[in-house]
Amino acid sequence: MNRFVRVALMVLVLAASQPFAMQARAESVPEELSSMVTELHDIYVHFKVRVFGLARITGRFERLQGEVITTRDGVATDVRMHIEVASITTDDGWRDAYLRGDSFFEAGRYPRIVFSGSCEDATGQHARIVGNMSLHGVTRPVVFRVEPVASEDGGGAESYLATAVIRRSDFGLHSLQHVVGDEVEIVVAMGSGAGG
Repeated sequence: MNRFVRVALMVLVLAASQPFAMQARAESVPEELSSMVTELHDIYVHFKVRVFGLARITGRFERLQGEVITTRDGVATDVRMHIEVASITTDDGWRDAYLRGDSFFEAGRYPRIVFSGSCEDATGQHARIVGNMSLHGVTRPVVFRVEPVASEDGGGAESYLATAVIRRSDFGLHSLQHVVGDEVEIVVAMGSGAGG
């Protein structure tokens, strides 16, 4: 993610059985499936990576889409997300151009990051989203830990955070290994005020 990274994720968090600031839209889901597809709103995907083993660089993706599939009683079961690689930003024009280019993400050849996963223990305190992420032409399993973020008035969770750590080298992103760390932390924030 940051320097190379931002990657990630996609993920989607939201595993939680409560609808956050998302707007539900009924899709053409067969009645017998007793489920509903909800388009995710207020989603933010950030990433962090170490440079020279010390400082951390952060970045984000500006354009992404996501959906969560829930049962009729509101329990999240599956998550899907698509991120546009070219929308990566680290607030440094030269670095962003490098990340989008042929030496790193190759956004022209691999325009999207795709994540699809299933929610586990969606109503408990240790919710996870377990699935596959496709990035730079490679698909690997990724697990996100999901936690609710309490509202300021203590009235319950208004947003959620999903976090995962990936190795960029697992996705064929080997550039500048001597400068930028291999491990990238992906943070997906969702819900009211999720962007911080």
